[in-house]
Amino acid sequence: MTKTFLSALLLVVVASNSIAQTKEQTEAWIIQQTEMNPYAMKPIIEGHELISRITMASVTVGGETIQKAIPINLVTTIAYTHTSEYLSYTMTCDKPCAYLLEEPDQKRPKFLFEIYRQLDAAYVSRMNSALLHLVKLHGGKAKVVKADAPKPAF
Repeated sequence: MTKTFLSALLLVVVASNSIAQTKEQTEAWIIQQTEMNPYAMKPIIEGHELISRITMASVTVGGETIQKAIPINLVTTIAYTHTSEYLSYTMTCDKPCAYLLEEPDQKRPKFLFEIYRQLDAAYVSRMNSALLHLVKLHGGKAKVVKADAPKPAF
């Protein structure tokens, strides 16, 4: 019986490790999900940071690119909003940790990560799991919560 139990336990461990996505696979899948975003909004992952590159529209050709980063391992809360047009995540740390690449000493409390396309309800759960897995793979621990709906002013 002990042999059977150990064999079953070993099988479970091997199977769970072979099913789990690597850091590279997880990062690639998350970034791939943003391919439908407008050209002006492109995230990347470099090292241990999730970076959002937003090119501001300009009257002239091109525009100024704003780059904001967040250390993935410091993310503790991932709040999401899902509408018929997009899925938006607000990532926060225990203390302000997001920053503009041009101003690394000026820490900000929030980092936005957005996906613009129509998504089914099951997709939200998959992306939530992928983001949690990403944080874990980078050595952090986060929780996902549904963002509070904005309240009308009056």
